[in-house]
Amino acid sequence: MNTMLDYIKETPDCYLDIIDNSYEYTKQLVDFYINNNYQGIYLIASGSSYNGTYCALSFIKHMTGIDVKLETPFNFINHEIDYLDRQMLIGISQSGCSTNTLDAIKELNKRNYRTIALVGRDDCDAKDIADLTINWKVGEEKIGFVTKGVSSLACFLMCFAIELKRVLFNLDIEKYNHIKNKLKEVIDIHPEMVENTINIFNKNISDFTARDTVYVLSSGPNLGVGKEAALKIAETSCINAYAYEVEEFLHGPLYPLTPNALIIVIDNNDHPSSERMIDIALALKDITDKVYVVSNNPRFDDSHSFRTSKQTCLHRSPLYKLACIQTLAYLMSEATNKYEPHQKIKDFKKANKVSSKSRNNLYLDLQKVNNS
Repeated sequence: MNTMLDYIKETPDCYLDIIDNSYEYTKQLVDFYINNNYQGIYLIASGSSYNGTYCALSFIKHMTGIDVKLETPFNFINHEIDYLDRQMLIGISQSGCSTNTLDAIKELNKRNYRTIALVGRDDCDAKDIADLTINWKVGEEKIGFVTKGVSSLACFLMCFAIELKRVLFNLDIEKYNHIKNKLKEVIDIHPEMVENTINIFNKNISDFTARDTVYVLSSGPNLGVGKEAALKIAETSCINAYAYEVEEFLHGPLYPLTPNALIIVIDNNDHPSSERMIDIALALKDITDKVYVVSNNPRFDDSHSFRTSKQTCLHRSPLYKLACIQTLAYLMSEATNKYEPHQKIKDFKKANKVSSKSRNNLYLDLQKVNNS
């Protein structure tokens, strides 16, 4: 049976497939955008799909220069749907069965908007209600604590941006291939990040297993990585985990901090924001010695740094920095609770009073596996 770590390690091959076949995989999306004369993109997603999308936002804007918005389905339906203006509307769900995303697509249909569902599997309910359903080519991922799906979604959206730029700006083949080859650089960095994360974890295992709360700090595209880190650690290790924009953390959220808290700061490589982020990481060591950075910055000690021998621009960096926090979530849970939530949470899920999926048994339930 595959583990979360197995799916994490499959991600580079998934990247290569998506990048090599980006023209074919994204053609319907590009044509839909061009043929409808859209002036922007509105992405609607929740959970890990929201976070994976967030990781690609900066790249899409940087590549195309067009307006891109991201919203959760519930907030979109209840508070934002009345303010649409010539945007391509895409509901995103790896299972294609997230009830909130389906509800958003249904509401848009009622208002006669054309809709797209971006999904991670062909057999899903979204295909029955959207005007166009696109599979982002994650392949198989049976464990509900998704990892490969998040990363491949970000990669797919980045490739969509490249293909859209090719059409909008009439890119010549040399420039087009250069951009795609630059994106491929993440493929070699990703497995190194996984192995380095395992090494740092094993050398400092008590810091990751004897803690009361986790804070993940970042900014820009890697704030999407931070959001996914908080979600993944919370749902696997079942401890409090929070993501904050690094500077905003100083404006109130730091006050519950204790010496037993774990802090992970994800920097933006050589971007101007990085030095301030390292300044903050170094200062927070006065409160807790469990401060780690996902960074190559030499100002932070090697024993508390998740490093790689190469790095990319900040816009592409989420594709391998996700590997760090996904691997950590897996290792932390395996070393502690093995995905075991409080009995009240189990009862809550069993009661299914507020279902979040339109189908049951979409993914393997690790709690059942570990209790069998």
